[in-house]
Amino acid sequence: MARILIAASPEPSAILRRILDGHDLVFAATVEAVEAELHASPHFDLVVCTIVFDESRMFDLLRLLKARPDWRDIPFVCAKVRPNLLVSPLALEAVAFTCRTLGAAAFIDIAEFETEPERRFRENLERHLRPVA
Repeated sequence: MARILIAASPEPSAILRRILDGHDLVFAATVEAVEAELHASPHFDLVVCTIVFDESRMFDLLRLLKARPDWRDIPFVCAKVRPNLLVSPLALEAVAFTCRTLGAAAFIDIAEFETEPERRFRENLERHLRPVA
């Protein structure tokens, strides 16, 4: 079981709670709440941030974590868990490119998986967990 910090609004949080059942999940709905969680306990195996987090502040959060020496090694995955949100291929390509450029481990879009999307999303996400020391 991994300890995962989920940066998401309520609807994507509910989806991720279901998909990642069995892991130790901590939820935060704002950049400030994520900072508070990391200050309280920086021992997370992964940070997952959805694209519409905190009024579209996903990139702000990613920059913040990568700028802090004590947080930059926590794998950060940008995620899209609602298939009907942001469907333009050009926009998705821009988001994925920006995620990689800013240092995210991955951008995972649940809509990419035609069969068993939740299981395959989880498998892809778990590939980015911090290795056990």
